[in-house]
This record gives sequence, structure tokens and C-alpha cells, in this order.
Amino acid sequence: MIFVSGANGQFAHAVIESLLTQVPAASLVVGTRNTGSAYARQLTGRGVQVRESDFMRPASLREALQGVRKALFIPTYDTNDVRLHQNLNAIEAAREVGVEHVVYASFLRAELPTVEHSRLVHLPTEQAIRVSGLGFTILRHALYADILVGDLAQTLATGVLRRPSGTARSAYIARTDLGVSAARILMRNEPSGRTYTETMEQTWSGEEVAALMSEVFAKPVRFEAVPAAQWPAYMTDNWGVPPELAVSTIGTMQTVEAGHFDVVTGDYARITGNAPLDMRQFLQSLRT
Repeated sequence: MIFVSGANGQFAHAVIESLLTQVPAASLVVGTRNTGSAYARQLTGRGVQVRESDFMRPASLREALQGVRKALFIPTYDTNDVRLHQNLNAIEAAREVGVEHVVYASFLRAELPTVEHSRLVHLPTEQAIRVSGLGFTILRHALYADILVGDLAQTLATGVLRRPSGTARSAYIARTDLGVSAARILMRNEPSGRTYTETMEQTWSGEEVAALMSEVFAKPVRFEAVPAAQWPAYMTDNWGVPPELAVSTIGTMQTVEAGHFDVVTGDYARITGNAPLDMRQFLQSLRT
């Protein structure tokens, strides 16, 4: 049995849908705090086992993981001061009920102390998994390419892509690709102890992304840098992200500005046997 946490989240959705193209629905268990959501009900109708799973309630985790052989743990969107505790609960529950192999969705260059969610959540979670006695795989994700297009309609209407940095290059990858690779790891007999860093086959600066948007969408788009220190307020004012979550992104965006995410690997292809979408293909997939 395969388990995927956070079933109502976008990354989990990508993993689940990829799995369902290749494994029987009855072999899949998904966990969520909201078993009554539209997507959870749809999955139940498709034959997937939907179980209540709250990372702050270890008993619910133990129940959700019953009969599971491999589990993907995806960190929640709670604040960083509680996410490590949640992850440690999940690791302990997996150990207690006899899960054989856990897969953890981590972040690019998790060792960098400048990134708050890596310092407080991802790196200590990785370390806890390594000493847990569980079989494991660590999937370090580059920045989602999807974060560049969450406000695509506004970007195309105004002709301005607003993000931190500008000339510094950063690694990206499409969330759908990460769903494919995580599903592949969950389905196969993966050796324990591997860490993969998943990126597109080249890095991109904000200015380059804006220029490519101009080509792909046949509308002029220029790049306007938002200083990292101002990014949380931008997220809250424009996207409604709660301030207590938005403020934690400052270090991440400073790291982008410093060029520390200018990293390219071939790990996605090593997992899947295929190249990830490049930025042009990703943007083209969004054209209507």
C-alpha cells in the first residue's frame, strides 16, 4: 500500500493523479485533515482510501498509516515553528506502525541557513529521517515554476512580471513533473538512502523569464524586481497570503537574489528516464 499525505494540496494532487494512471486505486491511501473536501470525495468515488491524517495528532497518523508500505510525507503550510514537530510526529508514526520506506518532499540546498523553512524544517527533518531506522528517499525540489505564473493574467495585462531578483539565475521545475517523479519513486523498489535534487535542465533569471513570456504569449512583458525585504508585503497585499506565513519567505528570496539557487542536476531524468519540461514548454502548456 502507498500513502500520500496532504491530499488536498497541489503537489499531492500531482502525485496522486500520476499514481492513478499506473496503479490500482485500491492500492493507494491518501491522508488529509479535510476528508470532506470535493477532491477527497472524488478520490473516494474512484476507489482510493481517504483517511483522516493530522500531523498534530499522532494517533490519527498511526491510524492513517495502517497497512502502508511506502509513504510520501509532504510538509504542511503551517508556520515554520510547528512544521518540524509535525514532521517528527509523522516519522515516529511511520516507525511505530512498520512503514518500510518514507519519501520526504524537501527543498533545494536544504543545508543553506539563510532559508528559514530549510533551517527550521527541512534539514532537521532530513536528519531525523536518516537516524530513524526507516528506509528513505529525500526529494529536494527546486522552486516551483508555478510560482512564476500564479498571477499570469495580471502579468500579461500589466506587461510586468514582479518577483525578487532579476539578473540572478535560479533553478525551477514544474510541479506536475515533480508529481511524476515522486510517483515513480513510490512505485518502484527504491534503494534506501538516496537524495535527489530535481531541477529543470537550465536555470533562469527573472529577466529571462519575462523575455520568454513575451515570446510565448505574444505580449510584451518586462521584469520588475521586488526587493526581498518587501516581498512578504507584496504576497499579502496581492495574493492574500497571511503575514505570518509570508514573512518566512524573506530569507528564501534573499537567497534567490544572491544566486545560491543557480543549480542544475540531471536527477529528474535519472528517476523518470525523461527530461523535465523546460521553461518554454512549461509556459506553452499554459496557453489557452
